[in-house]
Amino acid sequence: QLMEELFVYALLYSEGFDMWPSYTGTLDKLFIEDPENEIYLSLEGMAPKEAVLHTLSIMDESEFDMESFGKILMQSLLRIYEDTGIELFARKMYSLWNKLPRHIGQNEPFFTLCYADDCLSYHDEEQCRLLYEKAMRYYG
Repeated sequence: QLMEELFVYALLYSEGFDMWPSYTGTLDKLFIEDPENEIYLSLEGMAPKEAVLHTLSIMDESEFDMESFGKILMQSLLRIYEDTGIELFARKMYSLWNKLPRHIGQNEPFFTLCYADDCLSYHDEEQCRLLYEKAMRYYG
């Protein structure tokens, strides 16, 4: 589950959310569990932007627990959603969706992140919020 957490925090950080402390805390746990791991060692030595970009490329090439990843992502998004204006949130969600591996992004609840913002162009904030909230509560 720690790798899924790391992927979530890297995604959120790449969208400008303050996830660096969560990212480094998770990376430290991974490294402590497996200090011989070359990937963790190299990530530990990288600057934030470089580490996050490298983590996202690892995510693209990895097989991981999509359900675990989804739960962590949607719980994190719900906390962000509650503190962010809907227009900014919607813009960032479409961008985040574009960074997901294709085989994940085409499934719910992730696919909602691709189109929920469309409602805003019709001034239907209520429908937009309903779609996001349904996606974020998908696992619980």
